[in-house]
Amino acid sequence: MGTTSWKFFSELNPNIGLGIGVIDIKDNEVESPELIASRIEHVATVLGAERLHYVHPDCGFWMLRRSVVDRKMRALVEGRDLFEGRV
Repeated sequence: MGTTSWKFFSELNPNIGLGIGVIDIKDNEVESPELIASRIEHVATVLGAERLHYVHPDCGFWMLRRSVVDRKMRALVEGRDLFEGRV
């Protein structure tokens, strides 16, 4: 997640909510919930938390084994919960 790419989204109409990809589907390594929360925090800082409507993988999971996908999705939920202060 490059820091420069997100600034361009700040120029969009502020009424448009955004979804951000915080899971790398090209890597079998499962992201930690802390890493996911930090990615969400970074985008919230750049764009404003009110703009974030969805967090999701950066694309589809079709090329990963189901066991990897399940762990990545669990980490996504746990990272979102960390960001929102639910944990």
